[in-house]
Amino acid sequence: MKKHRHLFKIFIIIFSILFLIPIWSVRYVPLQDWPVFIGFSYIISHLSNFSLLSVKPIPPPYTTGFLLLAGLMRIFPPLIAGKVLLSIYIISFFASFYYYLRILNPKGLFLYFFAPLLVFNNFFAKGNINFILSIPLFLFIVPFFLKRLNNYRRYYLLIVFFLSLVLYFTHLFTYLVFLLIVLFVISFRKKGIPLFAVSFIPLFFFIGYFLINRAPLELSLYSSFFTKYLSFRDTFGTWTPYFDVAILAVPFLLFFFLVISGWRKKEKEWKLILAVLFLLYLLAPMELYTLSRPDQRFLPFAFFVLLLFPESKKGIKYIFPAFLASLSLINFVIKERVFVTLQPRIERCIRVISSVPRDKAVVSFGTKEYYIGVINPFLHILAYTIPLKENIYIPTYEWNVPLFINVRLPGAKIEGGKIRNRKELLSLYDYFFVMEDGDSFERELENFTEQVILDDGIKLFKKK
Repeated sequence: MKKHRHLFKIFIIIFSILFLIPIWSVRYVPLQDWPVFIGFSYIISHLSNFSLLSVKPIPPPYTTGFLLLAGLMRIFPPLIAGKVLLSIYIISFFASFYYYLRILNPKGLFLYFFAPLLVFNNFFAKGNINFILSIPLFLFIVPFFLKRLNNYRRYYLLIVFFLSLVLYFTHLFTYLVFLLIVLFVISFRKKGIPLFAVSFIPLFFFIGYFLINRAPLELSLYSSFFTKYLSFRDTFGTWTPYFDVAILAVPFLLFFFLVISGWRKKEKEWKLILAVLFLLYLLAPMELYTLSRPDQRFLPFAFFVLLLFPESKKGIKYIFPAFLASLSLINFVIKERVFVTLQPRIERCIRVISSVPRDKAVVSFGTKEYYIGVINPFLHILAYTIPLKENIYIPTYEWNVPLFINVRLPGAKIEGGKIRNRKELLSLYDYFFVMEDGDSFERELENFTEQVILDDGIKLFKKK
């Protein structure tokens, strides 16, 4: 076992270095909501400069990533701080994935080589930073908790409480899945109730947060409950979904065969947990305004539970890891190429918006090619050549951030290619950053603006 530990430490180091390369080889990390995340973190780090925002009395359960990045920005330049945070995620993902298997399924350690295939998952591509940070925490806390069900020392109770608190403030969804798993395990094993009690305490923070901050309750359903489908791309895909499906399809089929072969030996509580996760996946709506595709979020945790079923078999113990490792190298090459390919587009966007004079207000609108993550109002914070002005438009992210927006300023209301609140926009903004195509939209803008820059579909308009 000690030899295996040393060997897996080497694998953790190798994989971490390999998948840090895409992060550090580019200037701008091309994640969808990354500019929004880094923008709010920058505001928190320099809160005294922004009178339009104030701290919420009780922070939301999506706070850890913002605070961690804001703290890093006090040490490093903002762009470097962001890469340090993503590096923490990558290294902790590889380390916690190994710890999870070593404690809960030591005979399935050969499955560790799924980690480099899944580290750049769909949630990473979307820039859901708090959620991806919660995954390594989950992979560490669950085995740490279950290993100590009989230990009721105050020291361990405090540690469990602290870890649960950190998980709660990182992401509510992951924290609730953790509670669900722990509840089933202690119910079957008839021990660990004090540990569960202290891990349950952070949930009261959510009740207080909801009541004090008047958090939104309405649930806007955009798709039918019955039109969902189980998709490799939606669960683990990134910017190259078809390649990802091709890479993951064969190992997943082999993996499910191993799950079936080890099904009988596994404890009943894990089978029931798995059934509940899949049931919740089926019942959860596709679109939920405040939670953003909760049905997708159940699937990674169902996969983590499935990891506990297989056991090593002759002929698979070495061949399967070698196969996964080779696919991981292909995955790395694809992701590095995508990171590099998107850089010119991002740099053009930043070059265009950086041409806005420092004393003028600029607002972004448009939805074309949103996945490159640069057409939102926080783009100029990435460039750090234009300070965030008091009259900048800030999107409606209040539910997910630890800040109140005291005065909400308007964005563009576009219907059928026409801007419905033109007068309102003209009273607040001097420049308009656009990445939309369409003659009707262009003609609408030309009625009250003049185009000053056109760079490969990236446009900047100035108020007449």
